[in-house]
Amino acid sequence: MGFLLEVAKNAVLRKVGERVQKLDRSYVTRWVAGELWIADGLARKYEREMKAWKDTVLETLDALTPDELLAACRAARPDLADLWDTPQAREKIRREWERGRAIVETL
Repeated sequence: MGFLLEVAKNAVLRKVGERVQKLDRSYVTRWVAGELWIADGLARKYEREMKAWKDTVLETLDALTPDELLAACRAARPDLADLWDTPQAREKIRREWERGRAIVETL
């Protein structure tokens, strides 16, 4: 993996951690249950940047795994380990990744 891709990947993981730190338990519980989507809000917020850097964003997403994203969530909010350690959380992270990638592809 190239240096710039590694920097981008680390930036995404840091942003995920920052986003998760702000969430309360009830939100994460609803998110794991599939009631909420984080990818949609991020896409709206960063649409212009994602469109301008589409290829780089897709390459960065391809360099990330759901397990790495879930690890960033665990590191940001270890107090929610009981939620992060469920199969539903891993599945939800995978679906968020897929949804986010699909959003970027359509830009």
